[in-house]
Amino acid sequence: MASRPQRLCTLKIIIFLDATIFGFAGGTVIAGPNEISKENTRWNLSTVIVSRCGYGGNSSVNFCYLRQDACPETDLRKQPESEAIKDMQHIVTQILAEAATVAEATPKILRALGECLGWDVGALWRVDREGGVLRCVEIWHKPSKEVPEFESASRERTFLAGVGLPGKVWLSRKPRYISDLVREANFHRTPVAARERLHAAFAFPILLGGEVLGVIEFFSREIRQSDQELLATLATIGSQIGQFIERKRAEEARLRAQSELAHVTRVATVGEMTASIAPEINQPLSAIVNNANACLRWLTADNIEEARQSVERIRADARRAGEIINRIRSFAKKASPQKDWMDINHTVRDVIALARSEVARNRVALETQLSDDLPLVFADRIQLQQVILNLIMNAVEAMSEMSGGPRQLLIRTDTDESRGILVAVHDSGPGLKSEELLRLFTPFYTTKPQGMGMGLAICRSIIEAHGGRLWATETKERGATFRFTFSTGGETGAAVE
Repeated sequence: MASRPQRLCTLKIIIFLDATIFGFAGGTVIAGPNEISKENTRWNLSTVIVSRCGYGGNSSVNFCYLRQDACPETDLRKQPESEAIKDMQHIVTQILAEAATVAEATPKILRALGECLGWDVGALWRVDREGGVLRCVEIWHKPSKEVPEFESASRERTFLAGVGLPGKVWLSRKPRYISDLVREANFHRTPVAARERLHAAFAFPILLGGEVLGVIEFFSREIRQSDQELLATLATIGSQIGQFIERKRAEEARLRAQSELAHVTRVATVGEMTASIAPEINQPLSAIVNNANACLRWLTADNIEEARQSVERIRADARRAGEIINRIRSFAKKASPQKDWMDINHTVRDVIALARSEVARNRVALETQLSDDLPLVFADRIQLQQVILNLIMNAVEAMSEMSGGPRQLLIRTDTDESRGILVAVHDSGPGLKSEELLRLFTPFYTTKPQGMGMGLAICRSIIEAHGGRLWATETKERGATFRFTFSTGGETGAAVE
């Protein structure tokens, strides 16, 4: 059977193709002349650059930047620009799905739009509600197309609604396309754009319902004709970004409310511990007074050495009182969550020091089994202290109601099956009923006469925010066990001093 003849094509005009059809990986550069054959068609290339379009190499879409002006009957994509627009929309959707914050998403979106569509400069304008203007907050440009004067002019000025390209888009709430800025009368940066050789431009609004949250604009050094399909897609992308911003605002509001509630419960916990904390502070203060009186007596008797020793004891007692107060202040203070690498065993010991007086006052025997060489964890220290202290205080309170039997509290740390961190708090109290296990972490559910029912709910939300899990189990004999786990970054305690 005779083979079909191959078609020969010369590539010159920029289009976007899936690079995998040529068998090249991202970053491959082929300096011509070369020939590539695929599916009975041969392309003659002078230069081909296969790159990865997207954001920081995370995109799964490969693109090949080629040039073509002959052989319209080739097996290339029928509508390459349409394919590029679709791929661009897919990448933007992926960015929005993976980004944790608006600040993280916006520079990636600018880069993805610019690289996928082949435009040179992009800018993000945010609506300043108080000032009633648009302000430039982010600029992207191709590494080879620096525009310092235009970038400076954009960052330094603001636009009212209806003024300039961003202002017109803000007022109309619709995308706008300019084929050549030099011929645009109402483009206020025309002189600078001309000096930077910028011509074509488009802009589209970031919309949430009927509200404009910002404007994204792009520029090219080529004169380009308006593309209605592109403008329609950009309008859709603008709505996607607006919904993303609204979702992140809602998440931030929820986290602020959760942080406020967590702070309230920490303060309430400190209030519950006041009866035991007061004697712990009074003890070193009383010792300071006694040693000060002794010092005065030794000075009167000209016994300098004994007076010096009394002053040393005063300093030690003052330091002990200060440490107690600092622990309480650190735990009760209101601050934004701050994650850092930390040793979970050190955190457990800090909490035990904070709760020691309450444990002793209720005649509870405390034992620890802290595993050596645990990995460091990336977590918020105060929040983990809150979880551990809440579990300890719950156990102590449960055992304080017992009329007989030993009051034992065991705190254990270890690694779980996945090499994550496991913390367990086991008490010898009256235990938990099966129906209580189902509702224990439900907000406002409590088994205490004076409880708010928020402590365990907040603890679970804190652990889940750290990518972990908190749960309770019954024991065969008596008491209850609360456990929580979360993953680590694999660092060991010996790695960081």
